[in-house]
Amino acid sequence: MNQAVFDIVAQAVRAIVAERGDALAELKPETSISASGLDSLDVATLTVQLDEQIAKVPEQELRQYPQTLGKLADLYARYRELQQGAEVLQS
Repeated sequence: MNQAVFDIVAQAVRAIVAERGDALAELKPETSISASGLDSLDVATLTVQLDEQIAKVPEQELRQYPQTLGKLADLYARYRELQQGAEVLQS
């Protein structure tokens, strides 16, 4: 797992939950998305933020809905690497 990407994911989750004023448990890679305190609207907000901060992930990939924060971070890390590789090839 890419720790830097996981840290971005965890920070975004914390910000969304904190906006509602809800308490937040410790976030680990194995934390399920449902246990992180996010509801379905929050998950949509999260993915928009992560698309902007890390990499654009195609909707069909997100429809498979990773079950844990670590798996979500892995998905975004993979697309970040793909996009960075494409940018290098274009240069």
